[in-house]
Amino acid sequence: MEINNPIIFIDDDDDDQVIFKPLLEKIAPNCPIFFFTDGRKAIDYLRTTHDRPFLIISEVTMTMMNGLELRRQIEEDSELRKRAIPFIFFTHPVYKHLVEEAYELTIQGFFEKKQSVVELENQLQAIVLLVELSAP
Repeated sequence: MEINNPIIFIDDDDDDQVIFKPLLEKIAPNCPIFFFTDGRKAIDYLRTTHDRPFLIISEVTMTMMNGLELRRQIEEDSELRKRAIPFIFFTHPVYKHLVEEAYELTIQGFFEKKQSVVELENQLQAIVLLVELSAP
């Protein structure tokens, strides 16, 4: 399957966006990469587009709307829920209570960001591959 739908990346850390953009462009060169700095902006985008994103990757801890609240809003919106968009948390640090809460929200994965660019690239490659292989 060729990946060509957008990848949505939500993180309020500008440095992470600078690091992840070239990695995602390399891993999924046919996917537009849309970055949002908080969950509210991502929800606004999702509610105004008819595209089904290939994948949503979200930080858990953000100042405006955290990733857990973002996932809750997607699950509570019947139109967004019907799109069945794969949702991954990609965060640092990882706390057990956040992992438990996240998996109650029917996510497809919860990953701790690695420290090196090579390790981050390997993680993202594995995530994209798993989503691609599980696509209908």
